[in-house]
Amino acid sequence: MKKLCLTVVLLALLLTGCGKEPKATAPKELFQLNNGVTAEGVRAGDGSKTFIDAYRDYTIQVAYNDQASSYVVMDIDKIPYSDNISTMIANFFVDGEPVSEKALCEENKVEPTQLYALLSSPAYLREHSVVYRYLRFTWTDGKISGIQSDELNYNETYETPTLR
Repeated sequence: MKKLCLTVVLLALLLTGCGKEPKATAPKELFQLNNGVTAEGVRAGDGSKTFIDAYRDYTIQVAYNDQASSYVVMDIDKIPYSDNISTMIANFFVDGEPVSEKALCEENKVEPTQLYALLSSPAYLREHSVVYRYLRFTWTDGKISGIQSDELNYNETYETPTLR
């Protein structure tokens, strides 16, 4: 009986560990556009189902286009796609590797409120290359009306001006 209980517990642990975990970081390839089509095959004119299927595993930030608002993290299934919004997937890359904000804070022993100061400091940028990449989707009437992929190279923006 003891073996049966242990087997059941072990099986339960294995099965719960088999679920798909959300990705903490987005790979560089995710931010590439090819003729207006994302690496996941999403394009202008697609709706929320296509977007959700492609990006369910990533952290999605949402902002309203027609009012002064900042991007906030929102559950992908609760985003008001029919509103005039932008959705964004963003990630830091330090020394070429994707890294989450949480991991950056832990590795550098800083609070989230101190992360911007750290990543834009000349001392940190002399030791590391830092790039912030993002993929932004503009939504109109429940459809993607535009897609933009861009990046901010912290070394060019923050370190170079201080070296002159």
